[in-house]
Amino acid sequence: MPRWKALSDELDPQVGEFAGQLRRLVDRRGLSIATVADRTGYSRTSWERYLSGRLLAPKGAIVALAEATGTDQAHLTTMWELAERAWSRSEMRQDMTVEPARISRARAALPLVPQQPPRAGRPVGGRRRLAVLLAGAVGTLLVLAGAALLAGAGR
Repeated sequence: MPRWKALSDELDPQVGEFAGQLRRLVDRRGLSIATVADRTGYSRTSWERYLSGRLLAPKGAIVALAEATGTDQAHLTTMWELAERAWSRSEMRQDMTVEPARISRARAALPLVPQQPPRAGRPVGGRRRLAVLLAGAVGTLLVLAGAALLAGAGR
């Protein structure tokens, strides 16, 4: 029985190649995922996601893996940077196709509510602004009255 499940066909080839390289590195060192997790400080679950291609490992995890396995850090981070660019491109493509579909579904799920015509005259927040202005004016008058009383009491 093979150790790794096949990577998804939907995975960007650059990301798939990077995940494959990480798998080969772990295999060559004879490490279990639990050992990789212990040596890198990243959880077993995270490494399962990174090695399956479901999630791109953060750069810190790659640096920690290089240190834990005695691998050239520069080579591994260069490969990560290429995979990260590909991952970002594929996320943008997915967002561009998925987001309009999400918006359409959300609009379709909304109940039909008749649109109210815009109000003429004062904007909706006008009353609130007027109340704040009046409260400020009353506060100012109270402070002035208090100052006048204090000034008169000092005579």
